[in-house]
Amino acid sequence: MKLLRAMTVTPHGPLFEWGASAAIFFLALALRFETEGLLPPGYPFLTFFPAVFLTGFFVSTRAGAGMAIACGLAAWYFFVTPEGTFRLGGRGLLAMGFYAFIVTTELFVIAAMRAALHKLEQERGDWARQAQQNTLMFHELQHRVSNNLQVIGSILRMEERKAGDAVAKKALNTAAARLGVIASLQRQLHDPRRQVTDIGALMQTALPEIVAAANLNERVRLSYDLAPLAVPAEQATPVALIVVEMVSNALEHALRESGQTTITLRLRLEDGIATIAIADDGKGLPDDFDPEQPKSLGLRLARQFAAQLEGALTFGAAEGGGTLVTLRFPPKPIEPVTP
Repeated sequence: MKLLRAMTVTPHGPLFEWGASAAIFFLALALRFETEGLLPPGYPFLTFFPAVFLTGFFVSTRAGAGMAIACGLAAWYFFVTPEGTFRLGGRGLLAMGFYAFIVTTELFVIAAMRAALHKLEQERGDWARQAQQNTLMFHELQHRVSNNLQVIGSILRMEERKAGDAVAKKALNTAAARLGVIASLQRQLHDPRRQVTDIGALMQTALPEIVAAANLNERVRLSYDLAPLAVPAEQATPVALIVVEMVSNALEHALRESGQTTITLRLRLEDGIATIAIADDGKGLPDDFDPEQPKSLGLRLARQFAAQLEGALTFGAAEGGGTLVTLRFPPKPIEPVTP
């Protein structure tokens, strides 16, 4: 396809036009002489019609018109009765009129096709430039969003230092920490070089940041049991936010009064269904917890993200005690990136 566009749309220099036209003309003339004894009378233009088409389509319309004239003169002199002269009888005049009509129509259609291909190529270039501009604007927007999140986090940190109430200080600290993690995730998920996201690698980077932001490195141990799970960029964001929210909830509600709590992330992909399990060995779910009517805004958002993924988010007891949250969803196929 690229070769066809290059030969039909890209302008050619005079040297190419003359050289290609001469080669096609002499080839058509030689073939016509070779077939002279094999054809019955009445086929003087047999090899010249393809020559006009090939020249007009692949070289230029101007070269095609020149080829039509040259082939017409050659056929008239060598193959139209009376042969070897430019005199025309009634049948010869009819034959030449037929040839002129055919090549004129042929060249008109070829000119229209070349104009359409040229317009299509221009539109392809416009679309490519527009797509590139939109991509640059999108990444600039994501960069600004990430910076704004960091600014808001810094403001919350300042307010935390000024707050006198311990509950308020804790709430501001938690909010600032979550904003910092979301800003970090946002930068990674919207990296212009990233078309596919490895959820395991992303979480191994993000989860330690969540624990560190909450100042719980001494009380929490992170464990990973990861099978390869790659998802397209459009699914990576809701998946990452669900996992971050579930781990944040575990840090806030599941930790034991003393000792270390282990939070385990498991990834599996079987029969076209991805399974992400977040388990802890902490306090477990409260007795009045209703997964269908969560009181927390974060849990309600997580359920909405799961629905966006066409998946399900379930809550239960972990084996050996603690809480197990499981997200199941069908990953979308990853489209190859065209260069």
